[in-house]
Amino acid sequence: MAAGGELAIDTEADSYYAYRVKVCLIQVSSRTEDWLIDPLAGLDLRPFGALCADPSIRKVFHAASNDVALLRQLDGFAFTNLFDTMVAAQVLGLRRPGLAALLLERFGVEQKKTFQTSDWSKRPLTDGQLHYAAADTRYLLRLKDQFEAELRSVGRVDEAAEDFVRLCDAEQTERDFDPDAWQRAPGALALDPRRIQVLRELFVLRDELAQQRDRAPHRVFRDDLLVAVAQLCPADRAALRPLQRSAGWQLERDADGVLAAVARGLAQAPYVRERRRGRAIDGDSPLTEREKRVFEALRDWRRERARLRDVEESRIATTGTLRNIARAAEALDRDRLAGVEGLSPFRLREYGDEILAVAARALVG
Repeated sequence: MAAGGELAIDTEADSYYAYRVKVCLIQVSSRTEDWLIDPLAGLDLRPFGALCADPSIRKVFHAASNDVALLRQLDGFAFTNLFDTMVAAQVLGLRRPGLAALLLERFGVEQKKTFQTSDWSKRPLTDGQLHYAAADTRYLLRLKDQFEAELRSVGRVDEAAEDFVRLCDAEQTERDFDPDAWQRAPGALALDPRRIQVLRELFVLRDELAQQRDRAPHRVFRDDLLVAVAQLCPADRAALRPLQRSAGWQLERDADGVLAAVARGLAQAPYVRERRRGRAIDGDSPLTEREKRVFEALRDWRRERARLRDVEESRIATTGTLRNIARAAEALDRDRLAGVEGLSPFRLREYGDEILAVAARALVG
């Protein structure tokens, strides 16, 4: 399987359907063959895990973070010697780093989206699903070859390699309940304060049901349906009927829980929006006026640096990293800059002197 010392790898998971996400299919390609591995079939995956951990074998992914994080949850899986074609595309400043766009542009291959939202946990998989899955890795080694040469030609191998090493330790985060998720529902912020409390209770109910049934929350109730219930504030099953045309079976099954959530929301004091007095990082106090001056100067520098490199601004530094630098600016030197959270060793070498100069000018300006 490891002919040539390189493997292209991808996974399919059930995140669109399940609350607790799992790997449902593993796709692997060499230069000449494709394999599909079924993790749900009770196979011993440790031999494949050993390949992933083997530093002599290069593992090529596209958008590796989620795949690596999911695979690392399996027994014995660890990663070394990784190459991510999406990261390489971003380092090179390509504006369309998605796999479908790259395959079409580079190889004239059209990647159909028909099976993107398939339920990969169901068996048997269809022939269409199998062909779609195999195609995800079939061209990755050729794409890696092109990007490797292009990274060398522009002197960006070290920058990409630093991100590849970081991706080897990607971790999967559990699907935790976000108490503020209701704010992203369409029309939620237009509700009055009493109905907002109802909507918040409905989101709590949905998460509880999703966990119990191991279903993705949107497959229990859609966001827009919960907003509609909050707007209506039904007191009994009869009052729910106007909404049952679009989601009758959902509301019928869970009507008692929905009505109880509505009642809990109405029993609470009206929702009061919190006033934000300033932006903070990791719970710290807002930036001081001098720190704000440094932060704005660093943002201007980042914008110009990204323009000169023709890459996204986040490739230079994230906004959180710039804020961390601004917080340390009053006593900033090379050693303290090296300890700033978010500033990687490559970026310290590449941009450290510029950052120190920008911060110093901003403090005296």
